[in-house]
Formats: sequence, C-alpha cells, structure tokens
Amino acid sequence: MYDAKHLVVCTTMTDSSIYTVQVDPTIASDKYYYALTMFPYPSGSGLHVGHASIFTINDIVARFKRMQGYKVLNPFGFDSFGLPTENYAMKQGKPAYEVTKENGESFLKQISALNLSFDMSRVFYTSDPEYYKWTQWIFWKLFEQGLVYRDELWVNRCPNCQTVLANDQVVDGKCERCSTEIMQKKMPQWFIKITAYADRLIQDLDLVDWPEETKIAQRNWIGRSEGAEIQFEVKKEKVTTILVDAVRGVISSDEVYTFETFALNKELADYLQKLPQKKIVVTNAS
Repeated sequence: MYDAKHLVVCTTMTDSSIYTVQVDPTIASDKYYYALTMFPYPSGSGLHVGHASIFTINDIVARFKRMQGYKVLNPFGFDSFGLPTENYAMKQGKPAYEVTKENGESFLKQISALNLSFDMSRVFYTSDPEYYKWTQWIFWKLFEQGLVYRDELWVNRCPNCQTVLANDQVVDGKCERCSTEIMQKKMPQWFIKITAYADRLIQDLDLVDWPEETKIAQRNWIGRSEGAEIQFEVKKEKVTTILVDAVRGVISSDEVYTFETFALNKELADYLQKLPQKKIVVTNAS
C-alpha cells in the first residue's frame, strides 16, 4: 500500500543550505542563473495544486541549470501586501500580519515536503518594510522622471471582495473568486507610463528566447497602434483611429478640427495634408 507520508519523510532533505548561493569572484558572471517563480499570496492556510505545478516547473529549470554548471539563485517569497491577504484576515477575525506569518509558515513546510530547491536563506515577504521601502524608492524615481501620473479610470470592482479586478478576473460579468456581480466604478489611481517604451518593448521581444505565441500575446498586451487622436468640436469627444475612411466620413465644410498626431501611417497623413488648411489644426501629441 502506498504510504505518502512515509515517502515524504524519507525523501525530504533536511538541509536546504545546499541551495544557498553566495557570490564567488572566481566564477564568471555569465555562469550565474536567476530562476524566479511566481510568489504566492499567503491568503490561505496552505498551497493548492496550482502552486505545486508552477513551482515544480521552475524547479526543473533550476535543477537543469545546476547540472549544466551554473550557480543558480532560486529565491522564494510571498506576495503578501494586498487585499487578498486582508480579506482572508477579516474572515479569520485576525490582524493581517498574524495570518500572513501563520500561512507563510504553513506554506514553507509544504515547500519542504515537496523537496523544491529554493534558497530558503532568501525567503521574504513583500509586506516587510525592509522590502517595500525599495518599491517605494522605485516609484519615487519613476515619479521624478515623469513616468508616473494620476488619473481617473473606470475599473471592475467586486463589492464583496472590496477590490478591483483585471478583465481576465471577470467571468460572465462576475468575480472569479466569489461569483458576485461586478460593478463599474470610476476611481482615481496612479499609472506607470509604459507607453513611453512601447516601441522598445516590442522590438526587444526579438531578443528573448520565448515561444512565438507568447511573443504575440505580449505584443497584443502592449497594444501599440498608429493613428490620430481627433477632437470633434460638436460633442467635445476624442476618438483614435488608423482608418482614413473614419476621418473622411465625419469632416464637413463648416467645422474646424484639431488633429493630434502620433506616428501617423502614410495613408492617413497624406489624406490630412490634402484637406483645406483652414479646416484643420495639426499638433504633435507625442
């Protein structure tokens, strides 16, 4: 009869220090390898199968690189600074810092039982001030360079979880966690101006060894497009288009239109140049 507990006790290594990595000046920098997995939310009492699956994939890569002679840095941590943990803490009737510690300890025991090759000397929590002071520093540096800004935007909000949801967390108009009907709410928030790097992000996809379907997904996510932003004075609204016909169909002889251009495609640019100059004002929106 298969005895899982006995097998775990027999195979689990008690000394995880063999996976600890220290910088060795005698080893060339290109012989180090950084294996980074997804950090779990400590918003439950233990791991689920999805955690074990993704950690195992990362572990296979880390072990393979060690066999190739690399010094592998394979850290582990918890994405503990957010609403999932706070919601779980409220359900348990405990402070968030208490359940974070309790759940984290439970997770680490299970990680040990799975015999995954993480460097346990580098375990950290994103809710630790010694960690998030650096994320605050990064935000400040981005702010200094004009790469973050504050604006209002409509978001998906779950009134039960009391949190904002990404589009892929909404299933048939409901929260994927609790099945509550989501609502649209306009909220002030901070944005990082990743659009300033759209061209570079797309170009550098050619430099990484990723499956083509992953690169396509990334290009679609970046969402770079070429077109014009047009303000129609009648409704005081703006639209973005790359289609000449969309512009040709709305321009009349008795209106003045403002075109904010950014990387216009040739067909649209040529059409705008042919319009009577008294009808358009072209500015650079980049």
